[in-house]
Amino acid sequence: MEDEQALRKLRRGDQKALEALVVRYTPYVSAVIRNQLGGLSAEEDVEELCANVFFTLWQKAGSLRTDRLRGWLGAVARNEARSLLRRRNLLTAPEEDVILVAGGDPEADVLRRDQDRFVREAVLAMGQPDREIFLRHYYYNQKCSAIAAALDMTEEAVKARLKRGRAKLKAVIQEGGYDCELEYL
Repeated sequence: MEDEQALRKLRRGDQKALEALVVRYTPYVSAVIRNQLGGLSAEEDVEELCANVFFTLWQKAGSLRTDRLRGWLGAVARNEARSLLRRRNLLTAPEEDVILVAGGDPEADVLRRDQDRFVREAVLAMGQPDREIFLRHYYYNQKCSAIAAALDMTEEAVKARLKRGRAKLKAVIQEGGYDCELEYL
């Protein structure tokens, strides 16, 4: 059953369609949640959050307007995991890892989108393994020790690459005409 067809059935309250989507997307949703939690929670938490994601799908099926169900499920899974981390006061970036980008009028949505796009492109333009380290650390909230193990590096090497990467990123952002502050609280 294709996603589009399953969503149509889901909107009509067809539980079989939900079951098919659960079977198809549970491994993906669980992986997103595990990556966000970074080993900070038990497997029972992953299962509960995964169930929450599919319960949200069931609840929102009538109003859900997307042709990218996988992306929608991934976003809901990330939000569920981050909410759990916030509730447990575990969602904090290390002091040396905070990057603030500020510029112009903070109320200008267009400028904010331009800045966000510029920073995203700058990160994606990084060479390997720096790009992967940045994405793992800042997007997936993985600890330096987990990144080091996955990339067969020392934890100190990962931290050094993050520090150098932040400095390079700051320079690129400033060259792009945006204000950038690295804060060490």
